[in-house]
Amino acid sequence: MTLSALLVCVDQAPAQVLGGVLEELSIRVESCPDFARAAIRLAQERFDVVIVDGESNKDVISLLRDTRASRLNDATLAVAVVAGQESIREMFSLGVNFVLYKPVAYERALSSMRAAREVMRKDKRKNARADVHAHATVDYATVERERATLINLAQDGMSVQFGKKLPPVSKVYFQFKLPGQSANIRLSGQMVWQDWKGRAGVQFVDVPKASRRLLTDFLAAHVPSDSRPDRFSDVTVEMEEPFQLATVSVAEQTHGREKKETVHYAAVQELAPAVHPDADNRRIQVRYACRLGAEVYRTGTSVPHHCCLTDLSSGGCYLEVPLPFPQGSSVEIVVRTYEMKLRLRGAVQTSHPGYGMGVAFEMKTKEEQGNVKKLTDYVASTTEPSN
Repeated sequence: MTLSALLVCVDQAPAQVLGGVLEELSIRVESCPDFARAAIRLAQERFDVVIVDGESNKDVISLLRDTRASRLNDATLAVAVVAGQESIREMFSLGVNFVLYKPVAYERALSSMRAAREVMRKDKRKNARADVHAHATVDYATVERERATLINLAQDGMSVQFGKKLPPVSKVYFQFKLPGQSANIRLSGQMVWQDWKGRAGVQFVDVPKASRRLLTDFLAAHVPSDSRPDRFSDVTVEMEEPFQLATVSVAEQTHGREKKETVHYAAVQELAPAVHPDADNRRIQVRYACRLGAEVYRTGTSVPHHCCLTDLSSGGCYLEVPLPFPQGSSVEIVVRTYEMKLRLRGAVQTSHPGYGMGVAFEMKTKEEQGNVKKLTDYVASTTEPSN
């Protein structure tokens, strides 16, 4: 069970000491003295511990905020390296578990990191993943039956090799068969990170009971026995100088999800920034992640299907509905907001049973064009673009 550390040290002396300590404890270390790059790495990959040493406590606090804002590292063990007790309380409020004071002595750092390693091992067992190589078909937005490869799997998510970058806030729909199983697994997920090589992390959103049983059976057979969950005790904050605060419980640390998502997507887009269109053409090229209550009707019927309109662009949208219409169906969509009621027409481009359907708008008349413009203008004024 390999543990990993992100070591963010601007000073060479503590970096050498801590690097030696981590090596002795068999913890894989990635050194990253650049704070901007470290924030990007926190959005890309999960680490078991993040060790931060900045030119000032203000720099340390800034990166700790980035750590807690990341979906991947919001509960990762955090170690702060500081010169004094200035801003220590604020660091604890951001979930710092261990504090090391400068100058960093090898033996004292080794003692603290040994204690930290035991906490990391327990956390690792709670989030154990099974390596897997399985092919999957993926649907997202208006793309259907794209091929992908599963890399590893856990109860709440998985790593996937797509081979290309996807829209950063895509909801994705998977169908795959795990080794040794005969039944297909169907589920939906939300991308939480992706790198420039087309590899991405997916957090599960909707997993039907039958698919959940298949996942559980596979993990029970393929997760090593020393990775089974056990009781996770509180974390003791070991400090090299006396301080009034004594313990911080990792299990009690909570952070605002809305803030996490906002920072996360910003970090992802910093990796691969979108090409910004001209202002006059912006609405055509931009897709917005939104959630609007709506009704959808199959053309020619009066039976409403309540749904949620998401992933809006000027060319179409996605409707989350349990019983989507077949591909090619003509539909009418009624969207209500506090300010207006709009009626849109379109055709189903992709259909995902149990999840929803992608719809391309039809804009044959000026009224239809105007309604689409009103809706995209309204969403654009209240939502950040997702690409």
